[in-house]
Amino acid sequence: MNTDIIRDIIYLVTFVNPIAIFTYLKPVRDDLSEKDFVTVLMKASIISLIINLFFTYSGEFMFTSVFKISFLSFRIFGGIVLFCLAIISIVQGKKALIVIRGSLDDLASEIALPFMTGVGTISMCILIGSRHSVAAASMIVISTKIITFAVILLIAFMSYHMPNKNLETAFDKFLGVFIRINGFFMGAIGVDMVLTGIMDYVRYI
Repeated sequence: MNTDIIRDIIYLVTFVNPIAIFTYLKPVRDDLSEKDFVTVLMKASIISLIINLFFTYSGEFMFTSVFKISFLSFRIFGGIVLFCLAIISIVQGKKALIVIRGSLDDLASEIALPFMTGVGTISMCILIGSRHSVAAASMIVISTKIITFAVILLIAFMSYHMPNKNLETAFDKFLGVFIRINGFFMGAIGVDMVLTGIMDYVRYI
């Protein structure tokens, strides 16, 4: 497999951050059975995949042809947004636990946006669509979604089958540490996007 494709899969998984999604969904996990949680997760993954593919295929066209915005400007702004999100992840950790109520279908759509598909994910999808063929970009996005679903499903299985409550609490705290660690990687990628955008702009002028 092409090195650039592998790199972008890793980048996109980092932005989606399945461990953070699982941790943020603790209130949902507490209210749903394991079967219902898996059902909601699957529906949310499908909704998220459709959104990601839409921006992968049409994002660059929308910015450059419809809105007449330089793609380099979007790269720089996207990097700044990612850096800000990384700071929030590092500082707040898992304090932003979400409380979602409603039917299972409502839960799926609310989990898909903005948790499985946020600003960082959309930004990365547009960049992926701009530098890969349709087939390669599709493979990256779909592979990322499969990996994300599999990771969350694995962690959920472990969580639902914890032998006691104290161990489950310790497990959630352990996952919270990984949210902050992931924030450092996300911040570095955001800074790289900004620097790359600036250097490309300098070469362009």
